[in-house]
Amino acid sequence: MPAQNDHVSILREAYTQWVDSRGSDCECWMNIIADDVSLGSLADGSPEVPFTARRDNRSGVRAYLEDLMRDWEMISHAMDEFIAQDDRVAVVGRAIWRHKGTGKVADTRKVDIWRFRDGKVIDFDEYYDTARLIAAATP
Repeated sequence: MPAQNDHVSILREAYTQWVDSRGSDCECWMNIIADDVSLGSLADGSPEVPFTARRDNRSGVRAYLEDLMRDWEMISHAMDEFIAQDDRVAVVGRAIWRHKGTGKVADTRKVDIWRFRDGKVIDFDEYYDTARLIAAATP
């Protein structure tokens, strides 16, 4: 159980920093990921939101986050339920973002699944309402 508690603590702190920066500073995530991290997003590189394509290393995750911050503005991000078992943590909440180009808002429940190795994230997948995300990104 101690490792699970450590993982939850690491994620709680990172989410707090992410929200405090209003999604403008990705270092809170870069500080907790391994070099060989894998990131998957439910929209999976859809043409309307190409930044959501699968990423397989630190530089790919940084590019994902920079593209997100370039195109979207965080309105609210409340990930408040943490469920831990072994090397995995599921985080449940709600995210609300405004697309900077269209001005449209995507408001969706969100589930993030994290996997750790040696105190660093090696796998991250996010699940949300892709229809709302794509609709907000479409002029």
